[in-house]
Amino acid sequence: MDAAGDYAWPRATSELMLLPVTGLECVRERLLAGRDGAYHQLLVRGGQLQPVLRRTCCRGMSWVAGLRVMADGNTVILGFHANEFVVWSPRSHEKLHVVRCGGGHRSWAFSDTEAAMAFAYLKDGDVLLYRALGGCTRPHVLLRESLHGREITCVRRVGSIALGPECELPGFLQPDAPEPGSEGPSLIDIVITCSEDTTICVLALPTATGSAHALTAVCNHISSVRAVAVWGVGAPAGPPGLTARVVSAGGRAEMHCFNIMVTLDPGAPSRLACHVMHLSSHRLDEDGDGQRRRHRAVKVDPETRYMCLAVCELDPPDLGPLVAAACSDGAVRLFHLQDGGRRLQLLAETFHHQRCVLKVHSFTHQAPGQRRRLLLCSAATDGSLAFWDLTTVLDHGSAALEPPADPGLPHQLGPPCLTVQAHSCGVNSLHTLPTRGGHLVASGSEDGSLHVFVLAVELPERGEAGGGAELAPRLQVREEHSVPCAHAAHVTGLHLLSPSLMVSASIDQRLTFWRLGHGEPTFINSTVYHVPDVADMECWPVSPEFGHRCALGGQGLEVYNWYD
Repeated sequence: MDAAGDYAWPRATSELMLLPVTGLECVRERLLAGRDGAYHQLLVRGGQLQPVLRRTCCRGMSWVAGLRVMADGNTVILGFHANEFVVWSPRSHEKLHVVRCGGGHRSWAFSDTEAAMAFAYLKDGDVLLYRALGGCTRPHVLLRESLHGREITCVRRVGSIALGPECELPGFLQPDAPEPGSEGPSLIDIVITCSEDTTICVLALPTATGSAHALTAVCNHISSVRAVAVWGVGAPAGPPGLTARVVSAGGRAEMHCFNIMVTLDPGAPSRLACHVMHLSSHRLDEDGDGQRRRHRAVKVDPETRYMCLAVCELDPPDLGPLVAAACSDGAVRLFHLQDGGRRLQLLAETFHHQRCVLKVHSFTHQAPGQRRRLLLCSAATDGSLAFWDLTTVLDHGSAALEPPADPGLPHQLGPPCLTVQAHSCGVNSLHTLPTRGGHLVASGSEDGSLHVFVLAVELPERGEAGGGAELAPRLQVREEHSVPCAHAAHVTGLHLLSPSLMVSASIDQRLTFWRLGHGEPTFINSTVYHVPDVADMECWPVSPEFGHRCALGGQGLEVYNWYD
């Protein structure tokens, strides 16, 4: 059978195993193991093998020798790490058995039952047997669910799932006191976190309890994951659940796109199951154009990192979204996701900032009787903000998108519509909110300051545009305010909850609320959280009973509920 698409297969295949699949529109699923330290999930659909996901095993295991399905339905990985034979559990991320056998270049056999596990191998001409009572299904105690091995760099909410009383979720922590009016279906927030440990985790956060459940982990990145963006959130046909497209990016200028589907699973500890399908990937130093590789005009720094991502959904949606990336080499790059995320193409870039770009944020402007405009804001280490009109960029005949200097290279994005010097140093947080007078823009800096202003968007009249190209909107700053000493350290999280309320977070471990709309932002109250070196914050409304939720990610994860 032929494999669909361009995919990195193992250097040497050790084993191919057939597994049943539920909840996916496919016939069968196969697990493929090889000697590259990873195993691959494949779908058999229409007589062809379709790659789904590549998963890495425990750190240091470079030889995956086999896969086994235990009596409880879990899969264990058999492999060799240096001179040891290792039985590793992907579900609990732990080594179940370690045998010092001398390495993998020898004859061996493995057997596991509910009573015992046996591993026989040849060494120095002798047949040796390792036997452990209880097998690989022995009971074990976990102090906590595995999340990340290093600090969390980004937190993004995907959506919520409403469950009935028959699907209550057990929690590791005792539930809080029930809130008034909380009867009825329980809500579960699905949140994605990424980390310096090169993994992406999908979490389930029940609204009414203080528990958190890790549903799955994605290990496709070869370096740290710095940013995650979500788009195309919907509900699958059938039982309660949700589907979404996720784009992740980080070190080594590496970007991946995958699809997640969360469905009910009564047999899982969290009562939920998450299915992941890898769609596409992209690296600047391994661009898909072969001609560009042979005649490269621009040398790509292998240490380039994607610092932040923003999804820009086009109109109509059938065109596929744009993904804007803030890059450490001073570029703002636009990628086009086509075919539902299965094609990831670099469209345009600009080096306007001439220094590391820390943040990108997209928003739309819709005026009565006017065309919907897609705007992009970027922020760099010099404290400046730049605004681009992506709708004009994508128009045919527009001068905002300059042709590439060499075939195979991306287009050059023209100058921005507006630049604002908001801070004296790097901008670590950025958010916008539409208002009656325009758009409210808020930013936080490394010096602990906040900057809030109203951005007015003036659209040109239809008769002003000459020829086929449409004029770009005129952007103007109105009602600008600053708070120089809002925090004692870097402001790494910022969210505009309403035109009159804003919340900020800093590595000084204070979550602060601000009142807006009457001149300079005024302090309301503040609380101390317990996450050191917080790197990102995500806020979303839950319900009138629970108010808003705030997830803080750094050296750990902490979730707050608050009421205005």
